[in-house]
Amino acid sequence: MQLKSILPVAFAMVVIASPALADRDASNKAINQAKVLIESAERNGASTHAAYLLKSSRDNLGRASVQLEKRKWVDAEVSAKMAQRDAEVADAKSQAAKAEKSYNDLKSAVDLLRSELNRKRSMQ
Repeated sequence: MQLKSILPVAFAMVVIASPALADRDASNKAINQAKVLIESAERNGASTHAAYLLKSSRDNLGRASVQLEKRKWVDAEVSAKMAQRDAEVADAKSQAAKAEKSYNDLKSAVDLLRSELNRKRSMQ
């Protein structure tokens, strides 16, 4: 008899707690992804090419961690996703700057070879 009265209460508790657990898990996942993206951006030189975005990303990550401690799961997830976007943009800007530098170096080498070739042709 006792089991029959406990079962509905236990089921109700699981149903009520499930969304909170899902939000907490989503927040933790978003924070971990943001950390990985920030580290990747740092490795790719974002501190040189996109320092403001990298700082913004770190600030949002810090905000997400504080909100997670306060059990504000949704706010923590939103801040973590903002940190992710800032880190992704910082990483992209860093990679674009590296690609532009490589292009300019290659263009300089081609121009040098072209001028050398023209010089040799004019000597003949």
